[in-house]
Amino acid sequence: MKKPCTYILIILTALLAACSDSRSESASTELTRAEKAFSESDYASAMNIAASALDFPQTDSTVFARLYDIIARCHRCAGNPQAELSYAQQAAEWAPNDSMVRQELVISAINAGQHDLAMKQLGLMDSTNEFRIHMLPLPAMKTGHTELARDALEHLYLNNLWMEVSQMTMLAEMYYSDGMHDKASAVIKGIDPTQLSDPDDLEAMVKYYDLTGNTQMAMVTVRKLASVLESLLAEASSQEIYSRLYEIEHSARTERQMHDRNRIVVLSLCMAILILAAGMVTWWLLYRHASERRRLLQKQNDLLILSIERRRAMSDLFSERNRSIELMGNLMIDASVSDKGAIKRISSTLSDEIERFRTEEVIEEIARTLNECFDNIIARLEKDVPTLSHAERVLTLYSAAGLSARVICLLTSQTPGAVYAQKHRIRKKIQSSEASASDQQQYLDLL
Repeated sequence: MKKPCTYILIILTALLAACSDSRSESASTELTRAEKAFSESDYASAMNIAASALDFPQTDSTVFARLYDIIARCHRCAGNPQAELSYAQQAAEWAPNDSMVRQELVISAINAGQHDLAMKQLGLMDSTNEFRIHMLPLPAMKTGHTELARDALEHLYLNNLWMEVSQMTMLAEMYYSDGMHDKASAVIKGIDPTQLSDPDDLEAMVKYYDLTGNTQMAMVTVRKLASVLESLLAEASSQEIYSRLYEIEHSARTERQMHDRNRIVVLSLCMAILILAAGMVTWWLLYRHASERRRLLQKQNDLLILSIERRRAMSDLFSERNRSIELMGNLMIDASVSDKGAIKRISSTLSDEIERFRTEEVIEEIARTLNECFDNIIARLEKDVPTLSHAERVLTLYSAAGLSARVICLLTSQTPGAVYAQKHRIRKKIQSSEASASDQQQYLDLL
C-alpha cells in the first residue's frame, strides 16, 4: 500500500516541477518576445508583453528585472520620464548588481531630472568605467560638482572618446568662461550646426553661440532648430499637433487666468479682512483708552467729592465744641495786635479755656472722636507714617478739628510761617509712606 502512495507523491512533485519550469520558461520566452518587439520599435506591444509577463511566478529575479527595464525604456521612448524612472527603480530592486539595469537607472534618473539619484548610482561604479565617465558631466554640473564634470569632459575629449554635441558645448563653455577661447573654438571646430538633427544638440549650440556673442551663427542655428522642429511636427501630422497644442495652450491660459483671478479675489478678501480687523483693534484700543481716562477722571472726581464731604463732616463734628475756643482765640489775637497790654485784661476764664484745649486729654479726645467717626483714621496714620513727631501729630489733630490757622498758631505758640512749613513736612511724610493712594488722600484731607 505504501508503494502506490509513494508513486503518487513522486508524480505530483514531477508535475509541479514541470509546471514551475514551464512558468519560468514562459517568463523567459515573454522577455524574448518583448525584447524583439522593442528592437522593432513596436513599443506598445513590447510594453504589453512585458506587463503581462509580470503576472507569472517570480522565480528568476534577473528575468523580472529585465521586464521592468523594458517597460522603463518604452516609457522613455514615449516621453514619460517619471514613469520611466519608477520602473527603472523597480528593475534595480530586482537586480541591484546587474550593471545594465544600473546603467538604465542612471539614464532614467537624468531624464527625470533626478540628478542627485544619478550621482548616487554613478558613485557606486568604478571610476574608470567608460559609461560612468560618459554620463557623469550633466548630473555633476546640475548638483554643483563643476570640477568633477570638467575632469570627465576633458578625459573624453583628450582621449578622443565619443562625445555628444551637448557635452562638447559644455566643455567649450567652461573653456570660454575661463578665458581659454582658443581651446573652446578647438572643441567645437568640427561641429556644423546645419548638419545636426537633434533639437537638444541644436539648443546647446545656440546657448554656446549666445555666450560667445556669435550672433550670426546663433541665428543660423536657431533657423535650423526651427526647421527640425517643424519637420518633427510634420511627421506627426502637423495640423493635428498644432491644433492640439493650441487647445492645450488655450486651456492652460484659461486655467492660469482663472487661478490669477481667484488669487486676486482671495487676496482682496484677505486685505479687506485685515483692514477690518485693524480698524476694529484700533477702535477697541481707542475705546479702552477713553474708558480708562473716563474712569480715572471719575475716580479723581469721586476722591475730590469724598475729600470735600470728609472735611465738611469733620467741620460739623467739631463746630460746636470749637466755637468758643475759635472765638476766644481770635479775640486774644486781635487784642494782642491792637493793644500789647490788652491781653492781660482778658478774663481768666478765657485763659483757662485755651490752656484746657492744650492739654493731652482734649488732644486725645479729638483723636478718639476721629477714630470712631472715620474708621480709625488717626491710628492708621500713626501706623503708616511712624516718623510723625508728637508736635506734627498735634498739628494734624488741630487741623482735622477745623481750627483756623491763626488759632493753631496761638495754641502751638508758632508763627503762621512755621505752621505752614510744618504742614508741608507732614504732607511729604504722608506722600512718601507705603500707604495706598486712597489712604494717603484720607490723611492729606486731615490737614
